[in-house]
Amino acid sequence: MSDSAIASLQATALTARCHNSFFRQKQLKSLHDALRQDSNTIKDAIKSDTRISEQEATTEVALSLNLVKEHYASINPAKELEQEYRLSNGRDAQDQTQPWGVVYIEPQQNHTPFFSIVSALSAALAAGNCVALKFDNNLRALPSLLRTLLLQALEADTFAFVSSTPSQDALATCLQVIQETQVQHPTYAQLASPQSKVIAIVDRTADLVSAAEHLVTARFAFGGSSPYAPDLIFVNEYVKKDFLEHVLKFAIPYLASSEESVSNGSPTSGGQKLGSKTATEALKSVESNSSWRTSVVTQGSKGAIVDLSSLSALPAKPSSSLFAVSAITSLEHAISLIDEDSASASGLLAGFYFGTPSAGKYLSQFVKADASFVNHIPYRILLGPAAPAIHSIDIDSRYTKAQFTRPSPGFITAASSHAALVKVLGGKDGRKASAEALSKATQEIKEKKRPEWIAIGYFEQGILIGLGLYGIPLLTCIGTGLFFGVRAGLKRFSFI
Repeated sequence: MSDSAIASLQATALTARCHNSFFRQKQLKSLHDALRQDSNTIKDAIKSDTRISEQEATTEVALSLNLVKEHYASINPAKELEQEYRLSNGRDAQDQTQPWGVVYIEPQQNHTPFFSIVSALSAALAAGNCVALKFDNNLRALPSLLRTLLLQALEADTFAFVSSTPSQDALATCLQVIQETQVQHPTYAQLASPQSKVIAIVDRTADLVSAAEHLVTARFAFGGSSPYAPDLIFVNEYVKKDFLEHVLKFAIPYLASSEESVSNGSPTSGGQKLGSKTATEALKSVESNSSWRTSVVTQGSKGAIVDLSSLSALPAKPSSSLFAVSAITSLEHAISLIDEDSASASGLLAGFYFGTPSAGKYLSQFVKADASFVNHIPYRILLGPAAPAIHSIDIDSRYTKAQFTRPSPGFITAASSHAALVKVLGGKDGRKASAEALSKATQEIKEKKRPEWIAIGYFEQGILIGLGLYGIPLLTCIGTGLFFGVRAGLKRFSFI
């Protein structure tokens, strides 16, 4: 069934009907109309399938609809027509691209599923592709609703639902968007979202209020299930106490409910524990691990804040809203802990660094991460899947239209290097021309002289700073002593 759906879409893709800019605009307009007209129903379906608030569900719907509008606005038929005929007009089309043809999407279901689907679907349609969207057979409200809406909105021969993964042969010519399944080594034909860790580091120079607000929001917003929610926060030991006080202030609205609130590991209302089974299991898993000592700072119905000390290994990516904090003595201490973590050998999904800009630069340089953010966390990345591996992150839309195309450059003018090779390969004096080319190529590279200030290394800077701090006051004291000593001596001898 799935293979036949892919084959049908491949047949449509061969006609290049989806390449037409006006057809793409029509598809996106129809998609936007179908979704906006049932936006309230979609919002209710999101709330019933996930544990997010009314305003978060509304935000997810709004941002998803805006993505469709942005992709629609990005299509410029007049400009695309001019670019299509560049070769006819004697101009190179070096940046020319072609749609993949068929895009197969496996969306994530457990975190902002509507945004995850629309972000990939709208980008694929805007690029001129046919789309196969996988939906498992389940009782969730959103998939059932979207089945109806999308089939009504999109052309039947350009879009299809599949309930099972197609065979590898069927997917061989498709671009695959894989948001939830872990792919260790994605190919060039896979936009796979990595499942790597996200770590934050709060230096002693950080604005603690801002750091606490950003990190708490990133950890607990949208049900606490975002791939970019910080899995562990390293905090300088000198500011950890103050940082946790700010964290508690910002976390209370997320953790507390009318039924229960727990502080310092002890229930404050009837001895109730976490209302979420997954959160309870995650907390028990952290507490039972012998690789660190766990202290529960506070606990509520939707998550907990824990302090991990004596780390011998970094905790695994949590499955629920656990705000894990661990003290560090320095930035180098945090870097060494991350480097020693085997699960982070391929790099972090993201690093959030709070401190001076120079500290942020230092951490972004020596902590391997797909993306680094200094003194802020863009809340847009909390929606949708992780950005596909081996691609630059798009904070707002997660997927770009360019990711759903492949290069197909066209050239009509000869390259500047062509003339030289004509003499070598096609001319009468080929031997002489090749000898001249070799002579030039074997000339020694003239080394560029480095500016003097670059020659001052890290240790030289330390020596100069030390001389400045201690040498100048010492020389001043010696000079002052000599001045008054000589002056006193002259007065004494003048009396003799």
